[in-house]
Amino acid sequence: MKLLVILSIALLAVTTEAAFYRGETRLGLYKDSVLDAEKITHIIVIGSAVKEDSNQFFQSGVARAEKYKQLWPNDQVVIIGSPEVRGTDDDKVFNDFNIPVYKFINDSFTPEVLISELQAFSKIASLDYYGHSSPWALKLGKENAALTPSAYEKKLRALKGNFLPGAYATLNGCNSGFSIAPDLSKYLEIPVTGSLTGTLFERIESDDFWYKESDWTQENYVTINTASFNEDLSCVLGFCWRMKPSQYNYASYWGQFNEGGLNFYKFFCNFENSDGRCEKAMAKSLLSFPSVKAINENSSIEDFKAVAFDYLCTTYKNKNKFAACVEGITKAINRGDLVFQTNPGAELNCNFKTCNAAVVCKDKIFGRGPRGGSCKLKVEIQPNPTNAAQEMVSLLKGFKLLQKK
Repeated sequence: MKLLVILSIALLAVTTEAAFYRGETRLGLYKDSVLDAEKITHIIVIGSAVKEDSNQFFQSGVARAEKYKQLWPNDQVVIIGSPEVRGTDDDKVFNDFNIPVYKFINDSFTPEVLISELQAFSKIASLDYYGHSSPWALKLGKENAALTPSAYEKKLRALKGNFLPGAYATLNGCNSGFSIAPDLSKYLEIPVTGSLTGTLFERIESDDFWYKESDWTQENYVTINTASFNEDLSCVLGFCWRMKPSQYNYASYWGQFNEGGLNFYKFFCNFENSDGRCEKAMAKSLLSFPSVKAINENSSIEDFKAVAFDYLCTTYKNKNKFAACVEGITKAINRGDLVFQTNPGAELNCNFKTCNAAVVCKDKIFGRGPRGGSCKLKVEIQPNPTNAAQEMVSLLKGFKLLQKK
């Protein structure tokens, strides 16, 4: 009887702890031990895996962190987030990848927490998000943790001065290009990338190209990444994963967006861009994109193109499709009309400010907010899309500006 009582008390304690768990937030330093808020800083934000997913969001962020450290060793890389990985706790996730935690917040990773922590840094060079997102918000943490930029416009605009000239942000999450990326770009006045479909994890294979799970081949499996960094690095340590948009238009929780999509991350520069700072920051962001080559500002134009094509063109088991994308973009630029469609379905009509598409949903039957499965796109379709070729032109312009300094 005594043993039964003890077990009941223990079970009650665990249940009570779980019931009151609101999430946690950690800030870690990548390959540094002392925080300096005045140093040039790259911020990597890891959203919640909601205890349902693996640590692939975290590993994708680690790969980018390593790129930053190799490119700019004196810069500081901060990883902030609430990984909430399936089957483990957050402290172990940070420890598994040798990232010392310098600050612990015993509360959910909310927009207020993120904005407060960003305010501490006066020289932010980049901001990268890896995690779940809806067409309206980034999923930061467990509870009351969705960052909808329009709901925090005033606070986000107040952060403009914390970002360096030439700063940029990348949003590696599903459907982040419909409103989140354009709004963030407008409020922070920096270039921001977003996805116009779902995003998936990619892993590098022995041919040095990255493939989604559906296109992996066991015979090409590698344990070392020999292509993306200045040195060979182990996959176990997080250097073989990244995120890229799906090959196809979105069809998942919110509905089927058959009306249009885009299968590469689109840059938005929703501000006055008379000096080319948009294109320059676009090109700079590709230097830190884990890709088929390790490049820097002094790389050849051909090596930069290789990374840019890897960024814009998606891979398939049928390697001819990637080659056709490269050829199609090249020919469109050479012709001068820039007309080429990378998307296998209807392609959106995008520019630096918008993709001319609104997500329209039915309301929930009970409660507030959009009803899952009910959403569609209200779009302006361009029958002769120029998205990919125009993006390549902008990237090449930006790389030439980087090399002029």
